[in-house]
Amino acid sequence: MSAACPLFAVWWSSVLLTGLEFPGLSTSFLTVKLDNASCSRVSIGEGSGTLNSSQLSVKIDQPSNVVCSAGIQLGAASTNITVDLAVHLNEITVGRELDDLCFTTNFIVDRCSLNVKVNDINMVPKFELFEMFKPIAQYIIEEKSETLLCNAHLPLLGNKFVISEVKPEKPAPPPVDGAVVLNTTPVFRGVTNVVNNIPVVFGVRLGAKMHEDTATRTNFTLPNGVNMTLYEDGALSPAISSLLASVEDALKALSLDGLVANISQMIPAVNVTNAVVDIPSSFTMSMDVVVTDVRCSDEAKLNCTIPCSDAVLLQNLRTVGLGDINKVVGNNMEDLLLPHVENLINSVLASNCTAGEERRPLPLLHAAEVRDVPPLSLWLTALCMSVVAFALGICWSIYRHRKDPATLTDGSPISQCRALTEDGLLLLLTLSATFLLVWSNSTTAVAVVVGGEFNMLQLSLMEITSKIFKAGHVGLAIGFFFFSGVYPYVKLLCILVCTLGFRKPQHAFVRLLDCTGKFSFIDTFAMVVMVGGLELSGIAEVHIRPGFYCFLFATILTIFVGNYALYLWRRNTSVRLDQKCSPSEPSHSENDVVEAERDDELDTNSSKGKKCDLMRFVLRGLNGAATAVCVLLMWFIPCLRYNVGGLASVVQPDSRDMAMFELTSGSFTILTVCFLTTVLAPFLFAITYPNCSVTASWCAADALSVACIAGLVQLGKFVSYIIGEGMEAIYTAEAKLLWPMYPVFAFVIWQWILVIEREFKPVRWMWQHLTRPRSTLSSDVAADSREPIGEDKRHNRLFGFFFALFSTQFFHGSVKA
Repeated sequence: MSAACPLFAVWWSSVLLTGLEFPGLSTSFLTVKLDNASCSRVSIGEGSGTLNSSQLSVKIDQPSNVVCSAGIQLGAASTNITVDLAVHLNEITVGRELDDLCFTTNFIVDRCSLNVKVNDINMVPKFELFEMFKPIAQYIIEEKSETLLCNAHLPLLGNKFVISEVKPEKPAPPPVDGAVVLNTTPVFRGVTNVVNNIPVVFGVRLGAKMHEDTATRTNFTLPNGVNMTLYEDGALSPAISSLLASVEDALKALSLDGLVANISQMIPAVNVTNAVVDIPSSFTMSMDVVVTDVRCSDEAKLNCTIPCSDAVLLQNLRTVGLGDINKVVGNNMEDLLLPHVENLINSVLASNCTAGEERRPLPLLHAAEVRDVPPLSLWLTALCMSVVAFALGICWSIYRHRKDPATLTDGSPISQCRALTEDGLLLLLTLSATFLLVWSNSTTAVAVVVGGEFNMLQLSLMEITSKIFKAGHVGLAIGFFFFSGVYPYVKLLCILVCTLGFRKPQHAFVRLLDCTGKFSFIDTFAMVVMVGGLELSGIAEVHIRPGFYCFLFATILTIFVGNYALYLWRRNTSVRLDQKCSPSEPSHSENDVVEAERDDELDTNSSKGKKCDLMRFVLRGLNGAATAVCVLLMWFIPCLRYNVGGLASVVQPDSRDMAMFELTSGSFTILTVCFLTTVLAPFLFAITYPNCSVTASWCAADALSVACIAGLVQLGKFVSYIIGEGMEAIYTAEAKLLWPMYPVFAFVIWQWILVIEREFKPVRWMWQHLTRPRSTLSSDVAADSREPIGEDKRHNRLFGFFFALFSTQFFHGSVKA
């Protein structure tokens, strides 16, 4: 005997069973044959039952009532007899001898007592011959039932049970004419993968396999067995109550309220006091779900329908690893339980069909069409317009060069070849970025893939904006639409106008566009942070589509176009050397750079200059180190926390803390772009400030901050709108920022302080006014406007600037601490 055999113990105060049928039960006594037995009412009083490795015991302490009927055939005569019995105190205890697999090898009846009284015996139709046997039947039931049960039937049933085997499985019926094989449809394959990828929930591992053309075998495996108190002091245990409440809420959210009512009608009225289950070893329960009439209207087999009536067949209910219970389930429970469950499922499916409708789509499994290529008319139009715009731009370049050519520093005009090359490259980059933007805005950016097989939801950048707007987040929707659908086009157009049109590549407006173009990354970063809230690993995954990468590369191109126009186009020509700036704007021409280099050389040759260089080196090092710490923490320490609610929390009960590396590691391209724009570019900006201003246009940590704040705050409502209103019982998602994101916010503020200081110099202006007497300030400013910057003044400006820089950083750190 094995100590790992199942243990069941239950104590009840009352049990009421109705509508029990035993179609396979039949017996004969002399010339009388009984079959089609059923019990319309079984009311059991207070009692208990125990099944363990040594015995089976059932004890009833209070009177019970049983009303059963059966067909009786005596020769050519037949009738239906209904017996109303009152069962008083009784007890049955059967000892068992088990083998190592918990199968009974011998039955021993230890105790057996049965006290039965007949309330009524009724026959339909009535026959005098049968009426004559009613007193005899009553006598046999009341006086001989104990002897027949304890001395005859129990030993006989025990011996039959010992030598019995589980009946063979039924083969699945073939598909009907015109139906498809299940394993050829992505929908059924996806559902199978979803079931197989669900983690262990409450100690249960689910599994599914399509082992025949029309059948899917579903397995419920408990790898560690089960040791659970189902009822305690007359109430369900808290764990069971919570699970049942979640399931009920989910069914109501799916408009399956009728299913809840039907299940409650199927469950017998059992007032259980205490119930304990202890199965030490692993066991499995399986069942075949058969669907013979699935028809699909497309070649991809994504749009499929099933009949409105009798769509599902259940068969082959089996258990493995439970010893004798395997026989009970396979030989008896299948016929008792599966027909009721089958009728329940089919009735729910039929309730969703309208009157006269014969077929309906598969419930909750509507495949979404993914668009990786925009409509032919759209991209052909965009391509033709790009070619025309390029040709017109080249013609304008030739005309402008011939009429008013740019000159070099020696006064000679630049060559026609250089002008065409620079203008052609600018046009090519601009039009390429525009074409990629059009492509990305008209194709699918992301798709929610169920089970790795079919797309249940697809979203383009414009659709995401539309859904956010319809969800009620007007401000967020406008921001997304502006930076993804308006701003990139406006930026490219303005750059072309300022360069090819007005020949002012260093205009303040161009510099502003160059600094703010990175905010188009908001959509990219928002998608990255939202993906973590939408995914259920192996069940529902978010796949990045080519349209998303088109937008990402278009954003990179727009930034590069701004850099090219601001720093490289017509470099060392009169277009830049002669360009005038307004009084409020600083000059960024090559003369300033040359002058700064000459002053730096002078400073280096003096002792004060060397001290200034040392101070500048130290401050840049501190600035770079602080920046590196601020932006690196979020990459390796969890910075975002996702929580899943509703029934999905059963699958993913714990919150997920994720770092940026984990969020972006699914795509090498996204990982690279995010790292370059949120780590490398900010670090280079910090250690080269104020010389290498081009890095400021690539520092996208501020775009990431906006995406995190705006996206995560609205994640819950956005997900609720995506999956549908009233589905909170099924799935909810929310997210919160963790502390590693706060240093990023601090760096963003510090970065913009440095950018403003470089462009408008408010700190340097304040330092000059604080360190110089008022009487000499005006004369000094006037002298500065007429004379080159000398060694002492250059040193004072540099020292003042870096002192202010260090003071501002120290003050900012103190406030944060």
